[in-house]
Amino acid sequence: MGEADSTENGQGRLDKTSVREGTVMEMNRDIALKKVLHYCAYQDRCSQEVQTKLDSFDIPSSDKEKIMRVLLEEGYIDDERFASTFVRSKIHLKKWGVNKIRMSLKMKGISDEIIGNALSEIDPEIYREELVRVLKAKKINETDPYKRKAKLAQYAIQKGYEPGLVWDVLRHFDRNNI
Repeated sequence: MGEADSTENGQGRLDKTSVREGTVMEMNRDIALKKVLHYCAYQDRCSQEVQTKLDSFDIPSSDKEKIMRVLLEEGYIDDERFASTFVRSKIHLKKWGVNKIRMSLKMKGISDEIIGNALSEIDPEIYREELVRVLKAKKINETDPYKRKAKLAQYAIQKGYEPGLVWDVLRHFDRNNI
């Protein structure tokens, strides 16, 4: 076994010195910092995600705090940037609505103020166009136009679009457009 492998110590227990999902990793602060820097460089992370990652490492709380402070000072963690990127990607790639995005950001520990600022960057016309694309792309096998609209509305609302906006968009289409 190599040095990075788990080895049995004299007391019959295994020392954890390699990363495995679901286990706590023993390491020093420099190794933890290097791993967290790689974690943050891969994609934007919010402070809660990074804290969760740090909590999976077996290092003292004081080291975790120092690492978080370094990451914040160096700009590796920025919840405002994270929220802004998250909003843009979820609207354009996942076709989520504002309600679903807001709830997801809250679950990630982003403050209401930061969420509000990120959501205010959304261009209402582009947002409405995304909703129209979502509705046009959804295939509903329903001949009754009222049931069809109801199913389309339910689908869009489940994706996080506001009910008022969904029904407004659906009212502006005749039966053949959607």
